[in-house]
Amino acid sequence: MVILLKFIIPLVIVLTPLELYSDSDQHSVPRILELDAEDAYLTRLVTAISERAHYSQSSTNNESSIKILNEYINTLDRNKMYFSQTDITYFQRYKYELDDSLRDGQLKPVFDIFSTYRLRVQQRLDHSLQVITKTNDFESDDVFRFRNTKNKWKYDEDIINAEWTKKTINDLLSLVIAGQDIEAAKETLRKRYLRFIKRINDYDEQDVLNIFLNAYMNHLDPHSSYLNPSEAEEYEIQTSLSYQGIGARLQTNDDFIQIVDLIPGGPAFKDGTIKPLDKIIGVYDDEKIIDVIGWDVNEVVKLIRGPKGSVITLKILPSSQEGDAMPYEVTLTRDEISLEEQAASSFIKTINDNDHDYQIGVIKIPGFYQDYAARRRGDQDYKSTTSDVRRIVNEFKEIGIDALVIDLRGNSGGLLDEATGLTGLFIDEGPVVQLKDMEDNIEVIDDPIPGNIYDGPISVVIDRFSASASEIFAAAIQDYSRGLVIGQKSFGKGSVQNLYPLDRYSRYKSERGFGQLTLTIAKFYRVNGSGTQNKGVIPDITLPSFIDESLVGEENKDNTLPWDQIISLNYLKDSSLEITKNILANNHQIREKDNPAIQYINDEIEYFEKESEVDLITLNYDKRLQRRNSKQEEVENRRNQKLSELGYTDNYDFDDFRDETILNEVYLVMIDMIIQKHQSASSLTSTNLQKKS
Repeated sequence: MVILLKFIIPLVIVLTPLELYSDSDQHSVPRILELDAEDAYLTRLVTAISERAHYSQSSTNNESSIKILNEYINTLDRNKMYFSQTDITYFQRYKYELDDSLRDGQLKPVFDIFSTYRLRVQQRLDHSLQVITKTNDFESDDVFRFRNTKNKWKYDEDIINAEWTKKTINDLLSLVIAGQDIEAAKETLRKRYLRFIKRINDYDEQDVLNIFLNAYMNHLDPHSSYLNPSEAEEYEIQTSLSYQGIGARLQTNDDFIQIVDLIPGGPAFKDGTIKPLDKIIGVYDDEKIIDVIGWDVNEVVKLIRGPKGSVITLKILPSSQEGDAMPYEVTLTRDEISLEEQAASSFIKTINDNDHDYQIGVIKIPGFYQDYAARRRGDQDYKSTTSDVRRIVNEFKEIGIDALVIDLRGNSGGLLDEATGLTGLFIDEGPVVQLKDMEDNIEVIDDPIPGNIYDGPISVVIDRFSASASEIFAAAIQDYSRGLVIGQKSFGKGSVQNLYPLDRYSRYKSERGFGQLTLTIAKFYRVNGSGTQNKGVIPDITLPSFIDESLVGEENKDNTLPWDQIISLNYLKDSSLEITKNILANNHQIREKDNPAIQYINDEIEYFEKESEVDLITLNYDKRLQRRNSKQEEVENRRNQKLSELGYTDNYDFDDFRDETILNEVYLVMIDMIIQKHQSASSLTSTNLQKKS
């Protein structure tokens, strides 16, 4: 069995307000949702498989019914903008019934809650349409809270309408600030709201069931999900070895289509402009911008995907400038994303220290991959992470390197056997990882490759996006003290998922199909017995990072599996590195204090952390524009001045500077490791000579 360990956020619809119904669109009449025999069967099938196969072995009962109800309500109204507290109180009549709905396929409570949601969407957005009509300027001194994580549902309809008034004015003002005149902005927003209400009114039983089943799956853990047939097909396309597109995984986040991660080798990855967590707000079609805020993620995927060689222009809202964000446009050429383009890459960095040139080999591994097709054909030279790294290391050894850096930043995982195989290249023998299933059976996976191919100093560089299989490798290297782990705490995904195509388990064939489940079936543990679930891998040496740990990481998700530990295994640590770890860490801390580039990066991180705490934004045009321009100008001037002081040319790319600074410190740590290893070897030689004499 091939086990996939990957930080994946599935293409699941998470609905949060956006478009509206009006008298001019009376044909968009909500359909009556009725029970369908296939829907009932699908519900029972999903429930039965989940209860039997999920790691938690969670039974569907009254206790879980309450959790499922809350998850379903939150899925529909995550920002607490549609429902009133009166609605929430009304829904409590179903708090002990959703378990029955799942087991028996009786979906009346599910449809009832959705019908209320649909009505509230129409009411709230109808109010917003009136606000659009009445708004002719932005001279108010009101402020809008654009981040509503601490919001509660409100009883008072006037308060709800007041919040929607501010939200609508903010949406309108954002369009004007971005360059549209007020009438064009009104039309854009009106269409956005109308499109949303029409989509919600057009939802059929399968659409609603899709939302509900995902709420049920998400109450189990954030990596379990239900994919309907079309989503299952899309998932298969995105996880295939070769497909055409821009190479970005997307999800719905509130009203926006958000970039989950970039596929190594894809057009978006190679361009480097788009970052994870950025939001797609528009897509150009025949030189006309299509506003996609509030769209279904699958609709946006279809809009973006196209034939190889064709060009697509996207309008992006950067995540780094929440509230005052200024959209930018990026043009990409769609291409076929092949295995070769996702493969490990390498270079050698020469660092001069005290008149001595050190050769440091660097291997960038974007994912843990394997060419299934070639392996099935019996091709002994099939491409894989392990075989590619083996080849690169052998080339490095022929050239003559002094140390090796393995860069796993942004590596969200992949195949388990490639993670263990890669580990086996650098340890002599022993266990690599432990897997525990739902019945507490523990499988120990040992080093599959006898001996090691490189015995010099090694470091593994990780960040918050390093997840799953990346964490297995980094943890093993750390536990064996085979090398240093440097960077930022990793993601903390210590669970294993399996795919369940539902048609295989169905007693009868469905014309439309039943889709598939992704279920968490096991957890993995380090050889020292500790889980990485929620905790991640803590680096031996921490380097600054702009990735916000409060936004990215397993512990920030709802319903995560808990951290725990099991019995430690017997394995042999490299005692020499254990002795010198404190020395290396102290040397780094001294350099960090004296390194103006690192200090500047820390200052920038502190600045943006403070900015991220601000969740209020003015609705006054002049004040808004002044704040945004002054802030943007302040950042640019500060960066240009500081980079100039550090010896960089005008308009040097800050991202390049940041990456260069981080890697330079990694190289200096490696030089310390080389020196310490030589000193240890010299000391050992001297001791042996004294004994002989």
